[in-house]
Amino acid sequence: MRDLNFLEVDSLKKSLKELKGLSSVARGDILKMTTVANSGHPAGSMSSIDMFLSVLNRANIFPDDPFNPDRDRIVVSHGHTSPGFYVALARMGFIDIEEVISGFRYAGSIFEGHVTRGIPGVEWSTGNLGQGLSAGIGMALAAKKRKKDYRVYVFSSDGESSKGQIAEARRTAIKEGLNNLIVLLDYNDIQISGRARDILSVNIVGEYEAAGWNVIEIDGHNFEQINKALEVAENEPLRPTVIVAKTIIGKGVSFMENTPTYHGKALTKEQLNKALEELGLENDVEKYIEKRKNMTLTREKINYP
Repeated sequence: MRDLNFLEVDSLKKSLKELKGLSSVARGDILKMTTVANSGHPAGSMSSIDMFLSVLNRANIFPDDPFNPDRDRIVVSHGHTSPGFYVALARMGFIDIEEVISGFRYAGSIFEGHVTRGIPGVEWSTGNLGQGLSAGIGMALAAKKRKKDYRVYVFSSDGESSKGQIAEARRTAIKEGLNNLIVLLDYNDIQISGRARDILSVNIVGEYEAAGWNVIEIDGHNFEQINKALEVAENEPLRPTVIVAKTIIGKGVSFMENTPTYHGKALTKEQLNKALEELGLENDVEKYIEKRKNMTLTREKINYP
């Protein structure tokens, strides 16, 4: 594992101070959109949002030209965190934030419950957990074969790390020398039914090290550490890198933190009001509820708790 203390943070599209402020706004967006839809996965999105914002802030991607052939590729393997990734894309200029909040999980909307291609900035549609690393390896290998310089960033999670496909993919990445591949692994130790370590314990750091990967451990809510780790990974000359980020599910809202309760459960309007107060944000959710009611893609009826 690498020591990050000596590194300087690269020049970024937004400063780290701006990112920190944006992360609170993004957490509010996540909570609003899942409450408006009365479904979704808010808590895991809140543990990954700081990494989503950091990668989108420094990757070679273009909101005004999202399918540029020389762009970096970003894969979200734990695709149920779509609220977080959609919000990050919106706050970085790829899509409209009001459409995201009002249209999330609306039948016929492009903003589905799992990350889906067709949205600018989305490279791969999420299906079964555990497949994103394989998809990212394919993209990274394609870059090598085509002699392209783009990088591939794969967002993963501890919960999906017990799947056997990931072990096979790890070995393949080493065999092919994919130093253009960077995995950011959200280690919040929570799944829908409890602690990940109690459901099926995996020595994530040990298994990546045993496979020969460059392994970096960080605090996944510390923007300085995230960006320093990315700098190391982006300059790795020989092998793929995994950044194992210790995070807190539901980060930023006291009653959501470190509990599986809100893994796949939206807040009620009363809970949302309390959460937004903790985040120091205005509660304008009624605006989005009304906008959703006036959408014409299909008919939908939600009884808000």
